[in-house]
Amino acid sequence: MFLNIKTLSIALLFSAVSFAQQTENEKNINQEQQNSGSKVGSITVGAYVPISFVHNFVNDGMDLKTGAQVQLKLNILGHFYVGPAMSFFFGKVTDPELVGNYDRMNNLVLGGVVGYEKQVQKFDLSIGLGVGYSGYFNRGLGDSFEDSGTALWLRPEVSYKLANYISVYVAPELRHDFMNIDVPSELEDTFNGVNYFNVGFGLRINLGTGYRFQ
Repeated sequence: MFLNIKTLSIALLFSAVSFAQQTENEKNINQEQQNSGSKVGSITVGAYVPISFVHNFVNDGMDLKTGAQVQLKLNILGHFYVGPAMSFFFGKVTDPELVGNYDRMNNLVLGGVVGYEKQVQKFDLSIGLGVGYSGYFNRGLGDSFEDSGTALWLRPEVSYKLANYISVYVAPELRHDFMNIDVPSELEDTFNGVNYFNVGFGLRINLGTGYRFQ
């Protein structure tokens, strides 16, 4: 009886020591992960599918083609980020009587974004607000000219981590371009602004060693 109690006591003591050592090792690993680096930010590069809607000269007079987008996020103040953004797409004129005597258009947006991002296991969830210059470069019949405006957009994004520094992302976007086009008063509703629901998707490159332990 005494031998059984002694054996049980030794076993319990051994288990307690092992559990304490395991807990300490886990704490050390977590601390090592926290001190191993930081999450600097990310770069997203991918396709950009433009979809214009409601009554405006782009939706009524053009057929839009897929372009591309690039965005750099720099993490600041915890989960908040800022950075530059660029996108472009193309358009073919389908109604020259409405939009003018040209046959194709290239759109370029250069701007900046500010937003909030949260990491949940292998997912990165973010929402950003952007503003920038929007240029419409029009070509046709040996002539070329430019229309310009200010783009304002709201861009949520979901990315999924494939490897330490590589993710895939999808980002729907609501965008409005405030145009600077001189037209007769009866055409102002058509040319004063353009509404878009755009979809971006592609690769995300994670910057910083902190992404290794996400």
